[in-house]
Amino acid sequence: MDYTSVPDNKACECGAILRGVKRPQDCKIFGTVCTPENPVGSCMVSSEGACAAHYSYGRHKDMA
Repeated sequence: MDYTSVPDNKACECGAILRGVKRPQDCKIFGTVCTPENPVGSCMVSSEGACAAHYSYGRHKDMA
């Protein structure tokens, strides 16, 4: 199997979200471009990811 390196999407804030520096709703693409059906970063890929959980339980709807 060949290994192919794929660069991170520059709009994705997963690194900062995982470190607790930002919240999922602070990401510009959260809930619009990046959804569980179309994940852009690692936080949304797994149902246990921070963004996916935030999205799935409707917390994104409370955004001001």
